[in-house]
Amino acid sequence: MRPGGIALRLSLLLAAFSVFAAGLASHYTFVSSRAMMTERAERYLLSTTEVLARHLHASLQSVSQDALVLATHAQARALLEAPRGEPGRPQPAAREAMAQAFEAMLAAHPGYLQVRLITAQEHGLEQVRVLRQGEVLKRIPEHDLREKGHFPYVFEALAQPAGQVYLSEFAVSHDDAPEVNDMPSFTVSAPVVSQGRTLGVVALQVAARPFLQNVMSNLPGGFQLYMSNRWGDWLMHPDASQTFGFDHGQRVFIQDTFPEAQGLLSGRVQSLVTRANDPYGEPLAAAFVRLPLGAEVDQRFLLLGLAQTLSVVEGDTPVLGRSIFQVLLLVCLAALLLAVLVSRVVTEPLKAMAAATRSLGKGQRVMGLPVERRDEIGELARSFQHMEEQVWLQMSQLRSRHNAMDHLAHHDPLTGLPNRRLVEARLADALDRADRSGLVCAVLFVDLDHFKNINDGLGHEVGDAVLRAVAQRLSDDLRVGDLVGRMGGDEFVVVCEGLHGELDADPIAAKLQAQFQQPVLHHGLPIQVHASVGISLYPRDGHDVRSLLSDADAAMYRAKQGGRNSRPAA
Repeated sequence: MRPGGIALRLSLLLAAFSVFAAGLASHYTFVSSRAMMTERAERYLLSTTEVLARHLHASLQSVSQDALVLATHAQARALLEAPRGEPGRPQPAAREAMAQAFEAMLAAHPGYLQVRLITAQEHGLEQVRVLRQGEVLKRIPEHDLREKGHFPYVFEALAQPAGQVYLSEFAVSHDDAPEVNDMPSFTVSAPVVSQGRTLGVVALQVAARPFLQNVMSNLPGGFQLYMSNRWGDWLMHPDASQTFGFDHGQRVFIQDTFPEAQGLLSGRVQSLVTRANDPYGEPLAAAFVRLPLGAEVDQRFLLLGLAQTLSVVEGDTPVLGRSIFQVLLLVCLAALLLAVLVSRVVTEPLKAMAAATRSLGKGQRVMGLPVERRDEIGELARSFQHMEEQVWLQMSQLRSRHNAMDHLAHHDPLTGLPNRRLVEARLADALDRADRSGLVCAVLFVDLDHFKNINDGLGHEVGDAVLRAVAQRLSDDLRVGDLVGRMGGDEFVVVCEGLHGELDADPIAAKLQAQFQQPVLHHGLPIQVHASVGISLYPRDGHDVRSLLSDADAAMYRAKQGGRNSRPAA
């Protein structure tokens, strides 16, 4: 396959189209597959977040059930119904029983921080309080119990009907117990009700981080947990420094990182999947759901989200890309082989056409074209044969026209003699030859006498006939190699080269003068024509064409002044 040949180019063209089509299909397949894989991964991420939200809701319900169990404890009602310090009342026994129940609850749930029994009387005075102190459970002495009636988890819980709980906001604890201070937590409070009367509440405080870690314990790896309150403050974030900013005067909002979460905060949407960058600048895909918190009338909620890096979300995309690329390479190879085969089948007949074209370009007749074929190649061959015939015809016509135009450009159209341009060119050549040979070159300028009278008296048709007759006489009476030309009007020039001396020009001039002794016959009418001749010699009278012609012209005018039908001596 010749470099630059049509077979190679056709092969490359077919291969390029095939590769382009395969590449386009591969790109579309890759983009579509990646989009489907990403969409499926995002749906999985959202489904996982929804499952996590249900698990979190179930875990909160479990904490609420624990609080309700403690609130319905018989000793809790007995302790809150009995007046404090009255002799014979079972306060110490009831308090001991409740403390033991609280300790059992804390021991069973390592994420619970403390449990309180708070009376509705005495500004919400604590009756029993047990808290976790590291691995030890500590009962708070009676004289260290505090009033808690001003906390929402007390007065809001007191307003709840029996069997309902109050779930506080997730916040940093600022309790008077140093063991739980500055620790993110939330509180579940259940009212203690006896005979339709609310006696107090059981408040169960839960550490937020262990609680949420327990919720996520069944999730596979690679997820990042996010959670915000109803105002958008971060409660859980992979970067712990971003959480609970409101507690130390620097609020950090979810909508700053995930602007589309504003729709969740406003309630326009209940879930979404969005994109953002993590604190290290790595792209993330994140799913968020809106999780109601507490009673429906409170209209409180949490935003719970899970995120994964896009490299995890798009998971198998690189593998898919490599597979598609391998298939693309195989398709391209097959396309290249097919293109080579097709190009050979198509171009073999064209080689004959190419050879015919080269022959035509060399001016040779074309033979052996497949004109008998009935397909496109045969049609092309027949067209080429017809084109060849037309080319030969047009080339013949062009050559004829070119010769005619060349003759017209250098010859006088009336007499057929060389015109001024050709005379000057040939005179220049004659001067060059004279320089090389050392011989003399003569220029004879011939002007017809009183030719205007012939035109005016007999008409221009007769004048043209006279000019043609003069041109013929001048041409007939010259030596081989001499030149006769018409300079225009009634002026002629004769160039004679190869003279051995200056005197050799006189016999030539005399011979020319003799030609004008006989009249010119025009339709049997004799017309007498005379001429004056001027002579210049090279190199005596000039060294170039212009000076020689000028000198001969001047000599001709001197001859006219000396008497027409004459010539000056050379």
